[in-house]
Amino acid sequence: MKQFIFLVMLLWGLNSYSQNYESNYKADICACIEAQENTQQLPDKIYNACFTKHMTTYAAIIDAQIKEEDKTKKFIAGQQVRRDLNQKFKYDLAYVCDAYIDIIEGKKQHALQQLRSRTIDSSKIEKLNENVAMVPHYSSYYNRGQYYYQIGDLNNAERDIKKSIQENPLNQDGVLSLQESLLLALIYEGQKRYSEAIAIYDAVNAKAIHPSVELLKAIAYRKSKGYVLKPKVVLKEGVEPVVAAKEKIEKPPVKATRRSSQRVPAPNTEQNNTTSKRTRTATRTGTSTVAEPANKQAPTKSKDSTKNLRGLFKLD
Repeated sequence: MKQFIFLVMLLWGLNSYSQNYESNYKADICACIEAQENTQQLPDKIYNACFTKHMTTYAAIIDAQIKEEDKTKKFIAGQQVRRDLNQKFKYDLAYVCDAYIDIIEGKKQHALQQLRSRTIDSSKIEKLNENVAMVPHYSSYYNRGQYYYQIGDLNNAERDIKKSIQENPLNQDGVLSLQESLLLALIYEGQKRYSEAIAIYDAVNAKAIHPSVELLKAIAYRKSKGYVLKPKVVLKEGVEPVVAAKEKIEKPPVKATRRSSQRVPAPNTEQNNTTSKRTRTATRTGTSTVAEPANKQAPTKSKDSTKNLRGLFKLD
């Protein structure tokens, strides 16, 4: 009897664990993201790495819930479940995991700050105004509205995007283009009109769910409930920044090279005396005398060149 009760409790525990594995799986992914919060990687890359890392814990539970005898069909069904979970957790985590939304919103705010920290290019605004005047097409209004959003002029951005939606012939029966809809929703978020932004996201996902749009909706919902991006703490309290000093590269001392002094041979006094005597004698007699070298060889006679050529080329 005790063994039966233990078996029932074990099966009940396994069943409840398998039913709640999604929440446990998301908690593990969130903890993994928290450990990599200060990394410079993209949010999608961090999320996919953590999802794959913890799949090893829940793969057996996922496959056990697939009731299929054929191994090939079971494998295909298991792959589909994994893809669906990957897409679902991608926006579900934004509702419960602050570290995940911090990374996404941090990247977005950093990009906007870089755009809005630049000096406003008045010549570009004039060019966009000229395009609207010359070609009053919906794309001209959209381009100008997009630039207004980038520089933080949300009121003018809203005006131009609404004009673009009005002039766009593809927007019929209340169905707006995805590009214009998402930009208008982001403008509403910047104006803290979160309910209007969420309404746009719901309209976009009315026919089919876009995971990226659901993620934007989750972020807008969190902001409407008071979520604020936490500022990054670069240094811990009481820790001074360490500035790396440049290492001095000491060059080896250059050794001074001494000029090699060559000894000058002492003059031969005997030879000089002999030469001077000959010079005085030649001066008295009026003739010039040239000293000849001691080891003078007699000139050799050159052979006949014609004879040499005949011997070389066998000429007759």
